[in-house]
Amino acid sequence: MSHSPQIRRPVHRIEISRSALESNVRVFREIAPDSLFMAVVKSNAYGHDLDRVVEALSGKVDWFGVNGLPEARRLRQLDAQTPVLVMGLNVHDLAQAHADSLAIPAGLTVVVSSMEALDWIAANAPEQSFHLKVDTGLSRLGANGAGLDACLEFLKAHPQLAWTGLMTHFANVEDVTDQSYALEQLARFTAVRERAREAAGERRLIVHAAASAPALILPDARLDLIRVGISLYGLWPSNETRLSALSQLERLPELRPVLRWLTRIVHVHDVPAGANVGYGCTYQTPADTRVATLPVGYYEGYERALSSRAHVLIHGRRAPVLGRVSMNMIVVDVGHIPGVAAGDEAVLLGRAEVDDASGASAEEVSAEDLAELTGTINYEVVTRILADLPRVPVD
Repeated sequence: MSHSPQIRRPVHRIEISRSALESNVRVFREIAPDSLFMAVVKSNAYGHDLDRVVEALSGKVDWFGVNGLPEARRLRQLDAQTPVLVMGLNVHDLAQAHADSLAIPAGLTVVVSSMEALDWIAANAPEQSFHLKVDTGLSRLGANGAGLDACLEFLKAHPQLAWTGLMTHFANVEDVTDQSYALEQLARFTAVRERAREAAGERRLIVHAAASAPALILPDARLDLIRVGISLYGLWPSNETRLSALSQLERLPELRPVLRWLTRIVHVHDVPAGANVGYGCTYQTPADTRVATLPVGYYEGYERALSSRAHVLIHGRRAPVLGRVSMNMIVVDVGHIPGVAAGDEAVLLGRAEVDDASGASAEEVSAEDLAELTGTINYEVVTRILADLPRVPVD
């Protein structure tokens, strides 16, 4: 069997599972059957690729959620119908778009948090649909106190404005199993809802508060719409959320990871015992072995903190990373894996595909594994994968 490099096949490939995306949507439809479903595709769909995710879910979700106008414009090129909520927008973005004569795409709703934004909309774009965000305890975006009072009074006095929604965002659902703070936020939001409905008059408001974790474990927070981000991609918001779901739901939902990150070996060679591997000579081989070089590093989103800590999967087996992760390369130990050659595939993130006849186990490197090794969260692991690496839809 020839082991010549497989030049015609891409060196890098990130697989995006359409069936996993659809399955994760169904999970939340079953959990919250009375709520609309928003697929949050901001930040390049949490690193999964905006184009691929929108193409897979177009016509299958009720809303899309993005962070800014560039994402919204790109999304509209892919899907002309599904409503879009721009959640990170501020009045300066709107004003700049207006000054540059850039049209706001049709079917776009923006989030506003202040009287400044409401004043601008009333003066410049009174037909623009918007949701008012209420700060109930995150202290980030959202109106509260006297500012909220002013917003509600203004909206009551301007019934012609296209006020279509009311929202808030939880601060501390994922990190704890005790949801007392979240329940305090929900109580504050409930009080505001009654005032908002009175101010809205005949306008029908979509009321929403729950992202992935509260949608899973806080039934009273599901309301009219749930905004599902990290769990759309098959990842649990945290271990605490998983534990809470296990105790509250009849069965633990099966969230299917959507992304597999693969690359190809570009070089294989033998090294003697005592050989230094990588910058800084931080690792020395304890015995003669065989090493493989992979063309991925911290530029591509494979974190430097994984140096001498992580594993990749080659021929279905774990190959430890040796020495420092550099900008565009890592070295792994393959001395225990027979038949490794340049051109062979390596799984950086995800499950290995193994021929059952090989007798090897179906190993996996999860986003949670890499997050634990680098002291971060699974959100950051997937979101920081270089956007230029090709995403390929599968199944």
